[in-house]
Amino acid sequence: MIKGLIFDMDGLILDTESISNKLLIDIFSKYDINFNEEIISKTIGLEKKKAIKVFEEYLGGNIPIKDIINLHKKVVNDYLEKNGVPVKLGLIELLNYLDEEKIKKVVATSSYRKVAENVLIRANVYNRFDDIICGDEIKESKPSPDIFLKALEKLNLSADEVIVLEDSRMGILAAHRAKIKSIMIPDILPADEETKKLYFKECKSLLDVIHLLKTFN
Repeated sequence: MIKGLIFDMDGLILDTESISNKLLIDIFSKYDINFNEEIISKTIGLEKKKAIKVFEEYLGGNIPIKDIINLHKKVVNDYLEKNGVPVKLGLIELLNYLDEEKIKKVVATSSYRKVAENVLIRANVYNRFDDIICGDEIKESKPSPDIFLKALEKLNLSADEVIVLEDSRMGILAAHRAKIKSIMIPDILPADEETKKLYFKECKSLLDVIHLLKTFN
């Protein structure tokens, strides 16, 4: 019986990944730097420090990466302030179902707490979760299992009582290393063959997760 769900945030709860990526490409173009979706794909699911290392590896160490990252943060924040924070299809319905079934739910995100709380509040879903575990509260970020192991502690549940919901390869790998069953709902990238070997199921949207949970409970 499933007693708890662990949610990733960007790309899983919030429909923000595509917005963030487009704005990042726009910023790099202003610096006359050739930057594209292929490079971004290498950073999906990574926390900021690891993503920066990927950028430097592909683009060289002479780019003003700190200036670009700071500008990107401001541009994304301004965009979401103006346009609101969109949630993914089926999120509210899934949260309502979990409330009805008294299934615990936590967010486990590589974003720092200040950022995570801000966007979840703007999306009007912050109070829908029992807890949040953030990237600045763990030793190693995804694909390390640290964040999911801490989530189990917060839930006070064992791994076989919980399912992880993820949209990225790094998140699925982290769940696998934590020995927690996972469901992938792809966002920017489809699952590759190696990732398909690691997760329990794949769903098209969070709405499908409801139907799947009913088979457990």
